[in-house]
Amino acid sequence: MTLTQYKRRIKSLTRDELEKHLFEMFKASKVFKDIESSYWNEESQEELLDNLRKRFEQVFWKDEFSLSECKGVLNDYLDRTIDEGTKALMHFAFLAEAVKLSATFGDFGERYYNSLLSSAEKFLDYAKLHPDFFSLHEAEYEEIISAADPLGYGVQDVLGGMIGDVRFELGYYDDLDEDE
Repeated sequence: MTLTQYKRRIKSLTRDELEKHLFEMFKASKVFKDIESSYWNEESQEELLDNLRKRFEQVFWKDEFSLSECKGVLNDYLDRTIDEGTKALMHFAFLAEAVKLSATFGDFGERYYNSLLSSAEKFLDYAKLHPDFFSLHEAEYEEIISAADPLGYGVQDVLGGMIGDVRFELGYYDDLDEDE
């Protein structure tokens, strides 16, 4: 079914039919329930994040680590909310767990680090659009940079450069040309 077909079908329903349909979807689908809950209730976003962190602890620290499985978990949870701030925090949770794992067990290769940096970028893309959000999570991001010290591929430097760029865009630094 296409979105256009879906819209036509939804618009053809009476109010009672639409309510019945929504209630059935809510009961039948965990993903639908999570999406609706995150839209209407801020506490459910926190619950969703907590569940994601617990799930990350399970998949990142398995005997047989799989980057694809970890990314699959992230994508599954990203699909469960429409709130962009929650999605940014999900990327941050992925970043934090990935750094912790690599700092503990060593190098996982370029593909792993690219995924880690991609999540950092998505987190920071949201943060630079929302300075209050950035302020709330800046210290946590700094902790991630410190934890990334033993990682290869210059990851720590890249993470530091990324936060520096956000700080620059948000006006944290004085204009360098003013001193001249």
